[in-house]
Amino acid sequence: MISFDSILAKIGGIGLCQFLVCGLLSSHNFVGGFHTLATVFIAYEPDYRCQVPPIDNSTVYPNLTESDILNYTTPYDGSYQYCYKYGYDYNTCDGTLSCANQSANSIQCDQGYWYDRSIFTETVITEFNLVCQRSYLIPLSTSMYYVGMLVGSFLFGNVADRYGRKPTFIVTTILAIGCYFGTTFSISVEMYSVFRALLAAFRYGGTIATFVYIMEIVGAKYRTMFGMIYHITYVWGFMVLSGLAYVWRDWHELMFVISVLSVPVLFVAIAVPESPRWLFAMEREKQGMKVTNIYAKLNGVKLTDEDWNEARKAGEEKLNELSQLDSGKKYSFLDLFKTPGIRLTTFKVMFSWFVNSFVYYGISLNAGSLAGDIFVNNTLNGVFEFASYVFCWLTLDRIGRRRLLSGMYFVSGVGLLASVIVNEYAGDNQSLITLGVVFAFIAKFGISGAFGCIYNFTSELYPTVVRSTGMGNGSVASRIGGISAPYVISLQNIITWLPNSLFGSFAVIAGVVALSYPETNGKPIMETIEQAEIFYKTGEVVNLSELANNAKKENDSQPVSENGAVDLGELSSNSSKEKELPVDSLGCDNLGFNQQETVTSVQF
Repeated sequence: MISFDSILAKIGGIGLCQFLVCGLLSSHNFVGGFHTLATVFIAYEPDYRCQVPPIDNSTVYPNLTESDILNYTTPYDGSYQYCYKYGYDYNTCDGTLSCANQSANSIQCDQGYWYDRSIFTETVITEFNLVCQRSYLIPLSTSMYYVGMLVGSFLFGNVADRYGRKPTFIVTTILAIGCYFGTTFSISVEMYSVFRALLAAFRYGGTIATFVYIMEIVGAKYRTMFGMIYHITYVWGFMVLSGLAYVWRDWHELMFVISVLSVPVLFVAIAVPESPRWLFAMEREKQGMKVTNIYAKLNGVKLTDEDWNEARKAGEEKLNELSQLDSGKKYSFLDLFKTPGIRLTTFKVMFSWFVNSFVYYGISLNAGSLAGDIFVNNTLNGVFEFASYVFCWLTLDRIGRRRLLSGMYFVSGVGLLASVIVNEYAGDNQSLITLGVVFAFIAKFGISGAFGCIYNFTSELYPTVVRSTGMGNGSVASRIGGISAPYVISLQNIITWLPNSLFGSFAVIAGVVALSYPETNGKPIMETIEQAEIFYKTGEVVNLSELANNAKKENDSQPVSENGAVDLGELSSNSSKEKELPVDSLGCDNLGFNQQETVTSVQF
């Protein structure tokens, strides 16, 4: 078996090949910025009230302002009750206001709703009347997108591992494009919600394939940089979306435009060859060598027979090392909870990922409720997110994963809580209103940075044998956070300060939890559960070959269970005493990839 890491060292971990492939595959994430946050615009909720003809007919009542219409038709109890109107006989209104009876009983809107169309001519809310008794369908339809992402994360990680990155990318892109246009021409909220859920599932499959492909072909020390580049293209996508939404104010038109702009991604999926690392892992050496030679040529390198022979030798040696420890054991989801160190880490990772998605989408999807222009606010959200990724890119290896992740959570939490306090006392004070918006953008900076940190950090916290499973488990928790966020946002219609208070509080708690993680910066990647358990206790990653030798020597002296398995707790206890054991790198400084494991659970 050929070790791709050995070949990658020859062709270079960074070069024209990596930048070209990253740029092409990141086009998928760029259009992802269109579709993931499209609901900020297409599901915008404008001001509304009951339709009250003929009082709101400008021909019959040309001098009435909107404030006058509300005053004469809409019950007021501390605030206007927009889902009700005074129940007097509007048919008697003939141009005078003698028909208006503000002491009449309140009744529900029985002639439909009037919407303020000064910003958008038509949205999902206005077309399907998702207000008042049907308002519960707003968070439900938005959450369906994140349900789709959850399904996609379960389904397409295995598909990409079994059938390859390229076929997965092609098939999911074709299906996603169909769903883009299905959403565009939806004629009911049910049809809209189903297509949005399917769109998310298929688009997510493409995200798995493209992100993992990029991580598989870059050098270990450059994976942070290329991971951030991939994140940043998503930000550019939803920043461009602001301009598109400004031009096309009808939601059908906007969806059609972004759907057409998404079609070229299919040509990228067809043009890019299969991941050479995956080909070698599947022992399809001839195809893998062909693709690798193309990439080497792009980087100005010519591979020799000696290079390939060295790679084969390195691959066999790695297999032998792992076989001494694993003995062919298969690992599953349950292994995340069998040993104390990994079990505790798993619970903390699940909480961190939940909070990341919960707070991130809580802020992003709520851009329309911020004071000011919705198009400017969404763009500024992107600016702060872009700045956050650049900041993390520059500091992740300097500050360390644990402190940076915790700090970003605290920045987000404090920013949101400060925004709540300022907004509650702002009243009509424009300076305080602006300050509240600034704090919200600071919170977006923080949670975006946490998103940028959590991927690399999680991959380093788990050993190779359960890394994909651990990442996938975190992703599931993340999707639950995304599904929950729209419902929490909807609570602002009842208690205005509650959503951001919840988002901020969870972010602060996550900041405290992050401080309890062990630091992985500069540590060699862990391969086995034994290494991980020792690391969680001592902060040291024990040399793999040394651990294998110790396990072999101590096998006879270890407590043995009835089925003959070595007791892991005793092994970890003994091994943790070996602090003088040298620590060496297995060739991966960030995300760990080898011939036995190709991570496909990194999610967005």
